[in-house]
Order: sequence, then C-alpha cells, then structure tokens
Amino acid sequence: MKKTRPLPIVLIAIVQIIPILLVPPEVLLSFNRLFLLGPVVVFALLGWALLTLRPLARTMTIFLQGFSIIVRLLVAMARVVPSKAAGTPADTPLLVTSLLSIVLSSLILYYVDKPDLQLLFEA
Repeated sequence: MKKTRPLPIVLIAIVQIIPILLVPPEVLLSFNRLFLLGPVVVFALLGWALLTLRPLARTMTIFLQGFSIIVRLLVAMARVVPSKAAGTPADTPLLVTSLLSIVLSSLILYYVDKPDLQLLFEA
C-alpha cells in the first residue's frame, strides 16, 4: 500500500528553514552569504527526507526545531533585556524575530509530533 503524504508535511519540508534563519535584517546583512550554504543544504536534505516519509527526518525536525526554540530563548534573554547601564536599550528587532521564530518552530513541532503523523512515518 502506498503512503499518502499530507499537504502540511510538504509545507513543513519547504518552509522549516525559515524559523532557523529568521534574524533581524542588520544581522543578516552583517555576515557572509556563504555561511547560509550549510543550513540550506542540511534543510534541503531534511526536506527531501520528510517528503519521502523517512522516520529519521521526523526525529531530526523535532530536534532542530526544539533546539531552535531553546537557543532563541537563551539569546533573547541575554540580548533583549536592557542592562542597567545607561544607553543600552532593548533590542526590539531581535525580540520580534525571536518571538516569530519560536511561534513558527512551535507550530512545526505541534504538527510533526501528532500521533497520526508518527504512525505515517513509522508505517
């Protein structure tokens, strides 16, 4: 029997790199674009594995999105809250992009970790 691939899995396979690379524009412009090649290749392979319903792809998606949430929380707590020194305002663009990234990663985790989807990847 052929497995059917749900449409949300296709969407997750395509857009799951967005929460990882979602950073303020000044940060994105400050580093070499060649550094984006590694994550793009990793997520392209992960997207292919999700589309072919490989069980390891589901596990890696859960790991990477969960790790992204943890890192975003740690960075946001360290950089967004202004220090007590004068002239150090809160980093609002980082706060906004971190919150968006956390929400997107949480939505991906919610869908990928559903029991019916787990059965689809294990079948």
